[in-house]
Amino acid sequence: MLQDAVRAVAHRDPRAPAVRTTDGDTATYAQLCAMADRVAGGLSRAGVGDGHVVAVSMDNSIGYVALILAVARLGASYVPMIREFGPGDVRTALELTGPTVVVADGRRAPLPGTTPVLDLADLLTADPLPPTSDPPARGRFRLLWTSGSTGFPKMMAWRQDRFVAERRRWIRHTGLTAQDVFFCRHPLDVAHATDLHVFSALLGGGELVLGDPQAGPTAQLRALADSGATVTSALPRHYEQLIEAARQTGGADVSSLRLPFCGGTYVSPQLIRDCDSVLGVRIRQLYGSTEFGLAAVNLTDTVQTDADMALVRGVSARLAPVSTGDPGPAGACVGELVLRSAYTSEGYLNNPEAHARTFRDGEYWTGDVAQRNADGSYRILGRVSEALAARAGLLLAPMLDEEIQQHCPVRESVALPVEPGAGGNRVVIVARPEPQVAPAEVEASIRAVLDGHALTGPIHLVTALAYTAVGKPHKSLLRRQWVSSSEGEPAVATDRSANLLRHRRLSRTPTLLFVPGLAMTSAYFDEVATDLSQDHDVLLVDLPGHGGSPDPQPGWTIDDAARSVRAVVDRLDLRDVTLVGWSLGAGVAWTYLDLFGTDRVSRLVSVEMSPRILADGDWTHAAFGGLDAAGAIHTQRAIWADPQGFLDDLVRRSFAAGTEPDPARLQRLVAETRRCSVVAVLALWLDVLTRDWREQLTTTSLPTLLVHGARSQVYPTEVGAWLHGAMPDARLESFAHSGHMPFLEEPEKFTSVLRDFVKETR
Repeated sequence: MLQDAVRAVAHRDPRAPAVRTTDGDTATYAQLCAMADRVAGGLSRAGVGDGHVVAVSMDNSIGYVALILAVARLGASYVPMIREFGPGDVRTALELTGPTVVVADGRRAPLPGTTPVLDLADLLTADPLPPTSDPPARGRFRLLWTSGSTGFPKMMAWRQDRFVAERRRWIRHTGLTAQDVFFCRHPLDVAHATDLHVFSALLGGGELVLGDPQAGPTAQLRALADSGATVTSALPRHYEQLIEAARQTGGADVSSLRLPFCGGTYVSPQLIRDCDSVLGVRIRQLYGSTEFGLAAVNLTDTVQTDADMALVRGVSARLAPVSTGDPGPAGACVGELVLRSAYTSEGYLNNPEAHARTFRDGEYWTGDVAQRNADGSYRILGRVSEALAARAGLLLAPMLDEEIQQHCPVRESVALPVEPGAGGNRVVIVARPEPQVAPAEVEASIRAVLDGHALTGPIHLVTALAYTAVGKPHKSLLRRQWVSSSEGEPAVATDRSANLLRHRRLSRTPTLLFVPGLAMTSAYFDEVATDLSQDHDVLLVDLPGHGGSPDPQPGWTIDDAARSVRAVVDRLDLRDVTLVGWSLGAGVAWTYLDLFGTDRVSRLVSVEMSPRILADGDWTHAAFGGLDAAGAIHTQRAIWADPQGFLDDLVRRSFAAGTEPDPARLQRLVAETRRCSVVAVLALWLDVLTRDWREQLTTTSLPTLLVHGARSQVYPTEVGAWLHGAMPDARLESFAHSGHMPFLEEPEKFTSVLRDFVKETR
């Protein structure tokens, strides 16, 4: 049915441009349909037919579009192996979907497993599938993934007939025409690309322009201008990047955009104003989801404001009460938005609990709080998890952000409910002050806003919101207490109320000081600490806010953690220290050396860490193999929105790719991560995003042992080799059977290598 619908468009004007790329490749509608027939022929001869699944591991291309059409013609389903999937995620995805074949283009890493892999280039030259009189396929044609903010992404399915009907309804509602040009900056693995660009263009006879999702903001702005696009859709952060690029370069002519859609999350009035003034375009807000489709959009001036959206024809909505009670602005109705449509997905396939919670009696429960206006339009206020119980009723954290930015001397602010989803009145405010405004004045103005709403909570001032967390010099959570054992007796501390644990105290023995990673505690080192304490003085510390009761005035930065390590060294008068940092703990160790030098530290052990966790230019050793700014912000939201899901997933990913951890061990480790303050985890995450230790490490003369897991899912690239080449006195030890935790996965080898390193460098 899907390819038949596109073929009908091609029949009307076969030479009309269908798809082009910013690299210069082009295809008319006739050429695209011919490509799809060849791909369908190759897939059919490989055994793909009705009800089968085709996994896809490819970058954007015209061939990718043709593949989707070919799969639909065969009555099969396609499922993307998205770029952000690590090897373990890919294995899970393949197990969940059971594909008949994988189609790849050779530009991504080979997929694990035994599923046959077909090359797209071979399919594009195959003999075409002959015409058939079979009835058009109407069944499932695609399996897409959610964002994965609550663990492994959920998978949902769409039928062809419902999808085509939903797209055609959208085209009619928005007035899209064959003269429109759609610029797509998203990877074709996600619904934002296919739903709002690919099939909105092809089912309406327009032209699709495929951009490079990996291009930077300046290149994206130039490509958008050069494309002559009349329609595009992007997330708020994408428009923010375009605005900043325009300011830096003097702008670009994007005046052809008549429908610059924006959705996916809260859209601030300031962003709309900036797009007006800098880009010269008026954002058209839309609302929908991968699971439901498109539900509402702002197209005309009949609604009250730019933030108000009218329902798409054929979609109905109601508001369900939120736990905090009623109601926001006077005269408005506020609650969780619940949607209904005849054309939507079949729901989640691999998560019955989530399906039952989200899809109820033919309705879709969005998890978003909305306000229904007198004219029937809707305004999205935020997530249910962001609801606060203010004096006048329900208040959403993004609304509070807007008020603070309007009435206080701050450039940015983020309000974070202390208990997400509980509807309480406690909130954490993280704000970036205006330059040259006294902190006391900023805090007082924010406090006045909070008092007006009867809200309470701490205020943290930072220098660059969402990218750093350098705050005031609060006391650290890394307490100056410890648990000792009898002279000469190795021991594992049993009282973890303190954040500093000592396993042995012997004079004239080497001192090993361990610093764990983000959202992990010193308990992860217990096994190796017990072994090493036979002949070493072993100390374990925790990061700020990790593993102990929170301090009334915490300082949750990497510098704070490094200062706390120094306080331990000074208090115990430690000498000849081997500083062992794992993951973010290695970053704390590097920062320690930068701040305090090497007068007490004799050697460094860096376990599974990159000097820069964000992809930057040609830097290929980012966290998870390619963490970019978008992924970092997604992780930030996941930490706050669902800390338990985030932490559970992080622990699982820390084991070697392709392994299944012992359930009892996994449960113990997960329990430790849940003893970490969510605010501390978030603050340290924001801080490490800005850090770049590369230059510093090239001048570090300290003897250094680099420990890396050959099957790491957290740092899957050859970052260990890069560090080995960059650091003057470093040795590299690779652990063949380990992931992110060699000390847990190969403890005997770890303690042996560490002992040898200390002995050889004394």
